[in-house]
Amino acid sequence: MSLVLIIFLTCALCYFIHAKWDILRVGCRIRGPWAIPLVGNVQMISKLKPESLFKSIADFRAKYGETYRLWLGPELWVFLHSPAETREALNEPTLTRPVAFQQLSVLIGNGLLISHGKQWETHRRALSPAFHPNILNTFTPVIAQHGDELVGKLHATKGNSIEVSDYLFACILDAIVETSMGKQLNSLTNPHNSYAHAFHKASELLFKRMTNPLLALDFIFQRTKMYRELSASVAVIHQLMASVIDERIEALKQQEALVTETATAPAEEGIRKQRRTLLDTLLTTQIAGEQLTRSEICDEVNTFVFAGVDTTTAAMCFVLYSLGKYTAEQQKLVLEIEEQLLDVAVLTADTLNRLTYLDLFIKEVLRYYTIAPLTGRQTTGDTVIGGRHYCAGVTLWIDLYGLAHDTQYFEKPAEFQPLRFAQTQKEQLPPYVYMPFSGGPHMCIGRNYALLIMKMLTVQILRNFVVELRDPHEELVLQSQMVLKSLNGFNLLFKHRVKTV
Repeated sequence: MSLVLIIFLTCALCYFIHAKWDILRVGCRIRGPWAIPLVGNVQMISKLKPESLFKSIADFRAKYGETYRLWLGPELWVFLHSPAETREALNEPTLTRPVAFQQLSVLIGNGLLISHGKQWETHRRALSPAFHPNILNTFTPVIAQHGDELVGKLHATKGNSIEVSDYLFACILDAIVETSMGKQLNSLTNPHNSYAHAFHKASELLFKRMTNPLLALDFIFQRTKMYRELSASVAVIHQLMASVIDERIEALKQQEALVTETATAPAEEGIRKQRRTLLDTLLTTQIAGEQLTRSEICDEVNTFVFAGVDTTTAAMCFVLYSLGKYTAEQQKLVLEIEEQLLDVAVLTADTLNRLTYLDLFIKEVLRYYTIAPLTGRQTTGDTVIGGRHYCAGVTLWIDLYGLAHDTQYFEKPAEFQPLRFAQTQKEQLPPYVYMPFSGGPHMCIGRNYALLIMKMLTVQILRNFVVELRDPHEELVLQSQMVLKSLNGFNLLFKHRVKTV
């Protein structure tokens, strides 16, 4: 029996070496921690958890000071180091999204986040008009309404400690769902909303799977309790999407009939054009003379909601945390709002553009905390990145956090300094160093929309939860405590003492 086992293991090793020879040669030429044949960096498995993953990556970047590699079993992960390598990787058309990203397909199908090639190009071109500044400007009343609901919820806590990420998640989900689908979700006012619960659960489970190499294989994952929970949550999300699509198709038909009817009738006061949503754009778009399929429409809307809600919620959590931690910055923002928006009752994109220091503050939040610390690409053939040759099947990880905290590009990167993004200093930054929304052709299509939400919510909160900061005896308005959380890295306890202005 032992002889048979030895022969079997020897054959398996020979097959592995033959099948992975090209990848093995690439990996052997790159520095990295010690690895066991077939198993890889087994000592790293315990560190590939959300609460320790990014610290480990930062430690390796500091240790090696150059591009390094990790082996996850037979899979080769290469972490790029320089802006030049990053630029080449993000602009190389033959690279695709990493295999790990494909695990998101159960929720978002083949949407922009993971699609590539011709489909990505045509869908990206078709979706771009939905994010035109003129369209985004029409979203401000909706965002403001949900911001007011958030402020009301915070007032109702009467200064007690709360987990602010839950409030922000519901508020931002409501705003994004209404502006992208035309559906009023009301999850902030209804904490038992089934869609919000399912969406939150699905996001959490997908993130846990992506950071657990033991669940990479579908054969294993589909036999776990996590898979059953994920399937139940995704079913709720897809059911809502199907009903919303039917509603919007009917609404567009009625709107078209109304336009036809009013075109031949005298203009009546009170009739106005309905605000256009992302879903409307998808329903009316034609590519090569054909409309998008129902599946393609669902994939793109689910992608937009999934990618937008989690990242914008995490960013807003860190905005509030920074307001509480850096009192001098908070005071500067309050004074700017008082000076620039004194006579402004209704927030618009134009009025928000007056707040130049708010723009610097949010840019520094996005750099300092790096909401999306990593992005990746997969090689599909022989590729040269940074002068190094890669074969097919190598995962290239771009360390956005490492670049944003590199002393070579940022003076005192461990300090929170919004003024580093003043125009004279910003011009000194090389390209592909500061990329809060990634870079290259695949740069986030909804970046301006995310910034609009962040700025509006920040202004609404500061307007409603401030004291006279110029009095040095007043206590801190926003007090936050940061603790670990498995979903997005941090959980923020937000305590406030308020005097409504």
